[in-house]
Amino acid sequence: MPKTSAAAKEARQEQILQAALHCFARRGYYATTIEDLVAETGLSRGALYLYFPSKEALYLALADRWNCGLEAAIRRQITPDLSPAAILQLIMEVTGAHVEAEAEACRVLMEGWILGRTLPALEEQVQRQQAQALQVFEQLLQAGVASGELRHDLAIHLHAQVLLASLQGLMVQWHLHPGTVNWQQVAEETVRGLRASGRSREG
Repeated sequence: MPKTSAAAKEARQEQILQAALHCFARRGYYATTIEDLVAETGLSRGALYLYFPSKEALYLALADRWNCGLEAAIRRQITPDLSPAAILQLIMEVTGAHVEAEAEACRVLMEGWILGRTLPALEEQVQRQQAQALQVFEQLLQAGVASGELRHDLAIHLHAQVLLASLQGLMVQWHLHPGTVNWQQVAEETVRGLRASGRSREG
């Protein structure tokens, strides 16, 4: 039997992930069965398990792909001349664009925030990603305060929590009422509220 090339394996893995994404977005994690995934992919159970040993493994891979895609999209737009406040605004705007471009994946991700309570592996992933996001916000806020761009009296950890919660809440709002979130305006107003008195937009 000829060996499957790395490119062919990658293509098949992507096919399975896309099929799983459609199933999870349509029916949710628990309502989606292995039979649904087999039907969606057109593969046998055995072929499916060669790439992903369980439904949970598929879900973890999709959540990881969402976050990697968002991080890559943000990195592509960050340039050395951007100030901390400008990067904060960029993160919010790019996240909004990613939510709209990857709506199905976003719905799957949001369900994962709740599923983490019952799936230990997913809970670990969610907690790690939340901690990383908080750390990024804290570092940017600290840098902005140090440079005088942001208010000196900011409670760094608290405001990082508020930024993350606001962003996630807006993701839910967009899915409940598509088109009602102006991501650029939200980002601008959020950063405006953090700026030091007399500091206009820079970077």
